[in-house]
Amino acid sequence: MSALVEVDWLVAHKDQVVLLDASVTRIDRGTGLTEFAPGPEGFAKGHIPGARFADLMQDFSDPSARFSFTAPSVAQLQAAARAVGINDDSHVVIYDSLGGAYAARLWYLLRGHGLRQVSVLNGGLQAWEAAGHPLESGMGTEAAPGTFTARPAEGLFVGADEVMAQVSQGADPARPLLCALRPEQYRGEGSSDPRRGHIPTSLNLPYPALLGADGRLDPQALPQKLADLGLSRDIRPVLYCGGGINAAGLALAFHLIGQDDVTIYDDSMSGWRADPALPVEAGA
Repeated sequence: MSALVEVDWLVAHKDQVVLLDASVTRIDRGTGLTEFAPGPEGFAKGHIPGARFADLMQDFSDPSARFSFTAPSVAQLQAAARAVGINDDSHVVIYDSLGGAYAARLWYLLRGHGLRQVSVLNGGLQAWEAAGHPLESGMGTEAAPGTFTARPAEGLFVGADEVMAQVSQGADPARPLLCALRPEQYRGEGSSDPRRGHIPTSLNLPYPALLGADGRLDPQALPQKLADLGLSRDIRPVLYCGGGINAAGLALAFHLIGQDDVTIYDDSMSGWRADPALPVEAGA
Protein backbone atom coordinates (compact mmCIF):
# COMPACT_ATOMS: atom_id res chain seq x y z
CA MET A 1 0.00 0.00 0.00
CA SER A 2 1.49 3.31 -1.06
CA ALA A 3 2.24 5.96 1.54
CA LEU A 4 1.00 8.55 -0.96
CA VAL A 5 -2.44 8.25 -2.55
CA GLU A 6 -4.20 10.42 -5.10
CA VAL A 7 -7.68 11.92 -5.05
CA ASP A 8 -9.07 9.42 -7.57
CA TRP A 9 -7.88 6.54 -5.40
CA LEU A 10 -9.52 8.07 -2.32
CA VAL A 11 -12.81 8.53 -4.15
CA ALA A 12 -12.80 4.84 -5.05
CA HIS A 13 -11.78 3.61 -1.58
CA LYS A 14 -13.10 6.24 0.85
CA ASP A 15 -15.51 3.81 2.52
CA GLN A 16 -12.66 1.41 3.24
CA VAL A 17 -10.33 3.78 5.11
CA VAL A 18 -10.18 5.90 8.23
CA LEU A 19 -9.88 9.41 6.80
CA LEU A 20 -8.22 12.00 9.05
CA ASP A 21 -7.91 15.76 8.66
CA ALA A 22 -4.70 16.88 10.41
CA SER A 23 -4.95 20.57 9.49
CA VAL A 24 -3.78 23.31 11.84
CA THR A 25 -4.26 27.07 11.74
CA ARG A 26 -1.07 28.91 10.85
CA ILE A 27 -0.75 32.52 12.05
CA ASP A 28 1.83 34.92 10.63
CA ARG A 29 2.33 37.92 12.92
CA GLY A 30 4.87 39.51 10.59
CA THR A 31 7.70 38.98 13.08
CA GLY A 32 9.46 36.22 11.17
CA LEU A 33 8.14 33.61 13.61
CA THR A 34 5.02 31.63 12.76
CA GLU A 35 2.41 30.80 15.39
CA PHE A 36 0.03 27.88 15.29
CA ALA A 37 -3.38 26.99 16.66
CA PRO A 38 -5.47 23.82 16.52
CA GLY A 39 -7.65 23.60 13.42
CA PRO A 40 -11.17 22.50 14.46
CA GLU A 41 -12.78 25.74 13.25
CA GLY A 42 -11.38 25.28 9.76
CA PHE A 43 -12.45 21.64 9.82
CA ALA A 44 -15.99 22.64 10.78
CA LYS A 45 -16.15 25.13 7.91
CA GLY A 46 -15.28 22.51 5.32
CA HIS A 47 -13.63 19.09 5.11
CA ILE A 48 -13.70 15.99 2.94
CA PRO A 49 -16.97 14.15 3.63
CA GLY A 50 -16.51 11.40 6.17
CA ALA A 51 -13.22 12.76 7.54
CA ARG A 52 -12.51 12.89 11.26
CA PHE A 53 -10.55 15.71 12.83
CA ALA A 54 -7.15 14.66 14.20
CA ASP A 55 -5.91 17.37 16.56
CA LEU A 56 -2.20 17.40 15.78
CA MET A 57 -1.43 20.10 18.36
CA GLN A 58 -3.32 18.77 21.37
CA ASP A 59 -3.96 15.05 20.95
CA PHE A 60 -1.13 13.89 18.70
CA SER A 61 1.48 16.12 20.35
CA ASP A 62 2.41 16.71 23.98
CA PRO A 63 0.36 19.79 24.98
CA SER A 64 2.42 20.22 28.17
CA ALA A 65 5.73 20.39 26.31
CA ARG A 66 7.67 23.61 25.92
CA PHE A 67 7.50 23.54 22.13
CA SER A 68 4.62 22.99 19.73
CA PHE A 69 4.31 19.59 18.03
CA THR A 70 6.58 17.78 20.49
CA ALA A 71 5.96 14.05 20.12
CA PRO A 72 3.43 12.65 22.61
CA SER A 73 4.05 9.75 24.95
CA VAL A 74 3.27 6.29 23.64
CA ALA A 75 0.20 6.13 25.89
CA GLN A 76 -1.09 9.48 24.67
CA LEU A 77 -0.58 8.61 21.03
CA GLN A 78 -2.35 5.29 21.48
CA ALA A 79 -5.30 6.98 23.21
CA ALA A 80 -5.52 9.66 20.50
CA ALA A 81 -5.42 7.05 17.74
CA ARG A 82 -8.14 5.01 19.39
CA ALA A 83 -10.27 8.12 19.89
CA VAL A 84 -10.45 8.71 16.12
CA GLY A 85 -11.33 5.07 15.49
CA ILE A 86 -8.02 3.50 14.46
CA ASN A 87 -7.61 -0.26 14.79
CA ASP A 88 -4.44 -2.28 14.19
CA ASP A 89 -5.72 -3.33 10.76
CA SER A 90 -7.08 0.06 9.72
CA HIS A 91 -5.88 1.77 6.57
CA VAL A 92 -5.57 5.41 7.60
CA VAL A 93 -5.44 8.20 5.01
CA ILE A 94 -4.41 11.64 6.26
CA TYR A 95 -4.62 15.06 4.64
CA ASP A 96 -4.25 18.70 5.61
CA SER A 97 -4.91 22.11 4.10
CA LEU A 98 -1.34 23.46 4.18
CA GLY A 99 0.91 21.54 1.80
CA GLY A 100 0.90 18.07 3.31
CA ALA A 101 3.64 18.39 5.94
CA TYR A 102 1.17 18.26 8.84
CA ALA A 103 -0.39 15.12 7.38
CA ALA A 104 3.14 13.73 6.97
CA ARG A 105 3.86 14.43 10.64
CA LEU A 106 0.91 12.28 11.68
CA TRP A 107 1.94 9.66 9.10
CA TYR A 108 5.42 9.58 10.67
CA LEU A 109 4.02 9.19 14.18
CA LEU A 110 1.50 6.47 13.36
CA ARG A 111 3.83 4.50 11.11
CA GLY A 112 6.61 4.83 13.67
CA HIS A 113 4.31 3.34 16.31
CA GLY A 114 3.42 0.24 14.34
CA LEU A 115 0.49 1.12 12.09
CA ARG A 116 1.16 -0.80 8.90
CA GLN A 117 -1.30 0.89 6.53
CA VAL A 118 -1.08 4.67 6.65
CA SER A 119 -1.03 7.06 3.70
CA VAL A 120 -1.06 10.77 2.92
CA LEU A 121 -3.46 12.26 0.39
CA ASN A 122 -1.30 13.95 -2.22
CA GLY A 123 -2.25 17.62 -2.49
CA GLY A 124 -4.58 17.42 0.49
CA LEU A 125 -7.75 19.46 0.70
CA GLN A 126 -6.61 21.68 -2.19
CA ALA A 127 -6.38 18.70 -4.56
CA TRP A 128 -9.78 17.41 -3.45
CA GLU A 129 -11.45 20.74 -4.19
CA ALA A 130 -9.53 21.21 -7.45
CA ALA A 131 -10.94 17.89 -8.66
CA GLY A 132 -14.45 19.29 -8.16
CA HIS A 133 -15.44 17.21 -5.16
CA PRO A 134 -17.74 18.64 -2.47
CA LEU A 135 -16.91 19.53 1.11
CA GLU A 136 -18.84 18.79 4.26
CA SER A 137 -19.33 21.19 7.18
CA GLY A 138 -19.68 20.58 10.90
CA MET A 139 -17.64 18.37 13.17
CA GLY A 140 -18.96 15.10 11.76
CA THR A 141 -20.11 12.05 13.68
CA GLU A 142 -18.15 10.70 16.61
CA ALA A 143 -16.04 7.68 15.75
CA ALA A 144 -16.45 4.35 17.47
CA PRO A 145 -13.38 3.83 19.70
CA GLY A 146 -10.57 1.93 18.02
CA THR A 147 -8.31 -0.80 19.36
CA PHE A 148 -4.92 0.30 18.00
CA THR A 149 -1.91 -0.81 20.07
CA ALA A 150 1.11 1.50 19.77
CA ARG A 151 4.46 -0.25 19.33
CA PRO A 152 7.14 2.44 18.97
CA ALA A 153 10.14 1.82 16.76
CA GLU A 154 13.62 2.87 17.78
CA GLY A 155 15.32 5.87 16.25
CA LEU A 156 12.26 7.97 15.40
CA PHE A 157 13.66 11.06 17.11
CA VAL A 158 16.95 12.44 18.41
CA GLY A 159 17.56 15.16 20.97
CA ALA A 160 19.76 18.23 21.05
CA ASP A 161 22.66 16.39 22.70
CA GLU A 162 22.85 13.89 19.85
CA VAL A 163 22.64 16.65 17.25
CA MET A 164 25.35 18.68 19.02
CA ALA A 165 27.60 15.63 19.07
CA GLN A 166 27.06 15.29 15.34
CA VAL A 167 27.85 19.00 14.78
CA SER A 168 31.04 18.65 16.82
CA GLN A 169 32.23 15.82 14.60
CA GLY A 170 31.78 17.92 11.46
CA ALA A 171 29.70 17.39 8.34
CA ASP A 172 29.17 13.73 7.49
CA PRO A 173 27.99 13.08 3.90
CA ALA A 174 26.73 9.65 4.92
CA ARG A 175 24.63 11.02 7.80
CA PRO A 176 24.03 14.69 7.08
CA LEU A 177 21.93 17.18 9.00
CA LEU A 178 19.25 18.39 6.60
CA CYS A 179 17.16 21.48 7.25
CA ALA A 180 13.72 21.30 5.63
CA LEU A 181 12.92 25.00 6.05
CA ARG A 182 12.57 27.43 3.15
CA PRO A 183 15.89 28.97 2.02
CA GLU A 184 15.15 32.39 3.49
CA GLN A 185 14.38 30.82 6.87
CA TYR A 186 17.53 28.71 6.68
CA ARG A 187 19.56 31.86 5.99
CA GLY A 188 17.84 33.73 8.82
CA GLU A 189 16.27 36.39 6.63
CA GLY A 190 13.17 38.33 7.63
CA SER A 191 13.62 37.77 11.34
CA SER A 192 14.89 40.00 14.14
CA ASP A 193 15.79 37.00 16.30
CA PRO A 194 19.51 37.26 17.12
CA ARG A 195 19.64 33.46 17.02
CA ARG A 196 18.07 33.17 13.59
CA GLY A 197 19.42 30.84 10.94
CA HIS A 198 20.31 27.17 11.04
CA ILE A 199 22.31 24.51 12.86
CA PRO A 200 26.01 24.58 11.83
CA THR A 201 27.13 21.91 9.31
CA SER A 202 23.53 21.37 8.18
CA LEU A 203 22.47 21.60 4.54
CA ASN A 204 19.26 23.13 3.25
CA LEU A 205 16.80 20.77 1.57
CA PRO A 206 13.44 22.61 1.72
CA TYR A 207 10.37 20.42 1.84
CA PRO A 208 8.39 23.02 -0.20
CA ALA A 209 10.90 22.56 -3.05
CA LEU A 210 9.44 19.08 -3.56
CA LEU A 211 5.92 20.44 -4.12
CA GLY A 212 4.50 21.35 -7.50
CA ALA A 213 2.48 24.48 -8.20
CA ASP A 214 -0.64 22.45 -7.40
CA GLY A 215 0.69 21.58 -3.94
CA ARG A 216 1.27 17.93 -4.77
CA LEU A 217 4.40 16.16 -3.57
CA ASP A 218 6.80 14.89 -6.24
CA PRO A 219 9.15 12.47 -4.45
CA GLN A 220 11.04 11.82 -7.69
CA ALA A 221 12.41 15.36 -7.40
CA LEU A 222 14.28 14.33 -4.25
CA PRO A 223 17.22 12.41 -5.83
CA GLN A 224 18.14 15.43 -7.96
CA LYS A 225 17.89 17.77 -4.95
CA LEU A 226 20.24 15.45 -3.09
CA ALA A 227 22.66 15.35 -6.02
CA ASP A 228 22.65 19.15 -6.11
CA LEU A 229 23.90 19.04 -2.51
CA GLY A 230 26.57 16.48 -3.35
CA LEU A 231 24.68 13.70 -1.56
CA SER A 232 23.55 10.25 -2.65
CA ARG A 233 20.07 8.82 -2.10
CA ASP A 234 21.51 6.19 0.26
CA ILE A 235 22.27 8.61 3.10
CA ARG A 236 20.96 8.23 6.65
CA PRO A 237 19.94 11.83 7.37
CA VAL A 238 18.89 13.62 10.52
CA LEU A 239 16.08 15.96 9.54
CA TYR A 240 14.94 19.15 11.23
CA CYS A 241 13.00 22.32 10.50
CA GLY A 242 11.23 24.83 12.75
CA GLY A 243 9.17 22.40 14.81
CA GLY A 244 9.40 18.92 13.28
CA ILE A 245 6.71 19.40 10.61
CA ASN A 246 8.51 20.05 7.32
CA ALA A 247 11.06 17.48 8.49
CA ALA A 248 8.28 14.90 8.51
CA GLY A 249 7.42 15.91 4.95
CA LEU A 250 11.02 15.14 3.98
CA ALA A 251 10.82 11.82 5.85
CA LEU A 252 7.79 10.91 3.74
CA ALA A 253 9.64 11.81 0.54
CA PHE A 254 12.64 9.69 1.56
CA HIS A 255 10.31 6.77 2.30
CA LEU A 256 8.77 7.10 -1.14
CA ILE A 257 12.20 6.69 -2.82
CA GLY A 258 12.95 3.67 -0.66
CA GLN A 259 15.00 5.20 2.17
CA ASP A 260 13.60 4.68 5.67
CA ASP A 261 16.81 5.09 7.68
CA VAL A 262 16.00 8.65 8.67
CA THR A 263 15.38 10.33 12.00
CA ILE A 264 13.99 13.68 13.11
CA TYR A 265 15.38 16.16 15.61
CA ASP A 266 12.01 16.72 17.26
CA ASP A 267 12.50 20.14 18.87
CA SER A 268 14.18 21.41 15.69
CA MET A 269 14.99 25.13 15.61
CA SER A 270 12.36 25.91 18.25
CA GLY A 271 14.43 24.02 20.79
CA TRP A 272 17.85 24.77 19.34
CA ARG A 273 17.35 28.55 19.38
CA ALA A 274 16.01 28.42 22.93
CA ASP A 275 19.33 27.15 24.33
CA PRO A 276 21.98 29.91 24.16
CA ALA A 277 24.71 27.30 24.57
CA LEU A 278 23.92 25.80 21.18
CA PRO A 279 25.53 27.43 18.11
CA VAL A 280 23.56 28.87 15.22
CA GLU A 281 24.64 30.21 11.83
CA ALA A 282 22.97 32.71 9.53
CA GLY A 283 23.54 33.08 5.83
CA ALA A 284 23.93 30.53 3.06
